[in-house]
Amino acid sequence: MKERFFETGATIIEEGSLGDSAFILKSGMVEVRKKAKHDTILLATLEAEEIFGEMGLIEDKPRSASIIAKTRVVADEISREDFMGLLDDKKSFIIPILRAFFERLRQTNDLVVRLENQIGPSSAKEQAGLADSVSISGLTKEANTALKGKELQIKKFPFKIGRNSSHVSDAIFVNNDLCIDDIVPYNVSKNHMSINFQNNQFYILDRGSSLGTIVNGKQIGGQVSNYKTNLNPGENIVIIGGEASPYQFRIII
Repeated sequence: MKERFFETGATIIEEGSLGDSAFILKSGMVEVRKKAKHDTILLATLEAEEIFGEMGLIEDKPRSASIIAKTRVVADEISREDFMGLLDDKKSFIIPILRAFFERLRQTNDLVVRLENQIGPSSAKEQAGLADSVSISGLTKEANTALKGKELQIKKFPFKIGRNSSHVSDAIFVNNDLCIDDIVPYNVSKNHMSINFQNNQFYILDRGSSLGTIVNGKQIGGQVSNYKTNLNPGENIVIIGGEASPYQFRIII
């Protein structure tokens, strides 16, 4: 790790930028700020021994918020390469990072639950009636291989799809119902997309993938700011990755 110093008011991480490192605060305070339509929202204030920028250790996605030094800050910076090297025998460094990661994941999940409650979640009766109404099948050799040559009936929502990883350290950051054995150059991100059901409507949600998802000719995610699109009754064509991706599926509603 490398010790870094920042003066009051300095931008340590800028929203929308790319980075592959995280910071552990040794002293001082920072503010977590996110751009809104007409203003900037203060999301949190962090103090010594707290961690920020941790997602940079895991995924190649733009920073989701800015970090501004509220006071003079001293922090240890850890790169993704160093973090992966620590996974084997440096648990004292890894545990605080994982705690911060999962705590923020829990906070995000709580927010999602509150938002879904405002929208109005689907009832148990609605979910029960969907047991055999959605299927996914492959349109290409690679897609058929991912499905083991079968048409799959989807009986739980959200149904999450992403890239399989043989690296044991990745397992704690991946949560999928269908894992695809993609190869370099990757078309499929580790946590790529999901099939969802809400208020009697099926939809695809891109989960922050690098190349995006194409649904019935329309791209979501990747370089596009829209991450959600509805599925139509009947046949839907979904490409996981860009237009040239071999992972092409048919989803029947």
